[in-house]
Amino acid sequence: MDSKLQGKLQGEILVSAAGDTVIDADNSIPCEDCASVLTPAGRAAVAVIAAKGKAALSAIDSAFVAANGHPLGDQVTGRITFGHWHDEQGHREEVIVCRTSGATTEVQCHGGPTAVARITQQLADAGCQIIPWQQWLEQESADRIAAEAQIALANSLTLKTSAVLLQQDGGTLKSEIDFIASEIAAKNISEALQRIANLQARIPFGLHLTKPWKVVIAGRPNVGKSSLINALLGYQRAIVFDQPGTTRDVVTATTALDGWPVELIDVAGLRTTQEPLEAAGVELARKSIATADLVLWVVEAGSDIEKSVAKESQELLGPALASPPNNLVPLIVANKIDQLDGTTQATKPELPIVATSALTGEGIPVLIEQIVKRLIPTLPKADEPIPFTLRQVGLLDQLTEAIQADKLEAAKETCNELTVGCAVRTSS
Repeated sequence: MDSKLQGKLQGEILVSAAGDTVIDADNSIPCEDCASVLTPAGRAAVAVIAAKGKAALSAIDSAFVAANGHPLGDQVTGRITFGHWHDEQGHREEVIVCRTSGATTEVQCHGGPTAVARITQQLADAGCQIIPWQQWLEQESADRIAAEAQIALANSLTLKTSAVLLQQDGGTLKSEIDFIASEIAAKNISEALQRIANLQARIPFGLHLTKPWKVVIAGRPNVGKSSLINALLGYQRAIVFDQPGTTRDVVTATTALDGWPVELIDVAGLRTTQEPLEAAGVELARKSIATADLVLWVVEAGSDIEKSVAKESQELLGPALASPPNNLVPLIVANKIDQLDGTTQATKPELPIVATSALTGEGIPVLIEQIVKRLIPTLPKADEPIPFTLRQVGLLDQLTEAIQADKLEAAKETCNELTVGCAVRTSS
């Protein structure tokens, strides 16, 4: 089998840094003759292959023998037809075929990869372009945002993110864009710009619906960072040892905090070292900190915590956070409070602080609450429109620029581009 085709069959796609699905550079250009496997790769009871175009219809008509004896062109649209699929090698496969429209047909076969590969290979040999299901969905949808929401739902990690995406799939974002378009048509420019600004304010939240927030657990060696990530996860992900410098590589684990997806990142303890391997780990730690959504700076609880936090955050954490666009104020975690003798109290520095014990679990619920508050300062309401793809973000910027330049016709077209699917654009 052709390697490129095999990659398509296995659902080979690219995912951008912000979680957008990127298929091909020309995925916005609909293909006339194409096919796609709509069900997940792997063994299953049934697989569904969708195909459209003259080449697809011809290939299916020549390979499919219906039990009712009628050719594909005579089958009733919308009605399933049982029959057998034949190939030139003499293989025979029981299938169900349904013409969903004049140009589109679905073939349902056994879900094993061999049956799927044979049928798809025949369609490819007949001239059909095999495309991923994401591209098929975008091409066949009249509502571009709904199609994007359905694609995003496949990558959603929690019930809460799925609920937000379902709202957008149901038309929340599209309705807002349509309203903005009507305000532009009525020349209510200030109202249109305000509504666009409201959407743009929710972009950081929306882009994390398919991509976890990154939380880096940093600090000097042997302050309990690895124990802390294990406590947050509820299982042992990182190796814990009382020798400083145990963590050399970046250790990551994805979890849900209060229902929101978070990638916890345990990094090497930050200190000046001449040991090459540990120094490499420290450099990786700094890079992770520079791209984090939130940094937990872990220190040992004690009477001198205020001085140590101020000194360490300036000497070690400050340089890593100095690179734009990340200008975060770290959340300070005073760990190992179980080791305090009862008379020593941790003074509260100017930076936000949470006292914890990774050993006993004390303070962990409060820490989780504070992490979520820092990541999502203002939680959007359930029915609020939220942009969630880079395409939408770029077009909203373009829309703002067009309105501010008094190019209202261009602004209307941008609204149309935001919402209208390929199926409508190609038929008009």
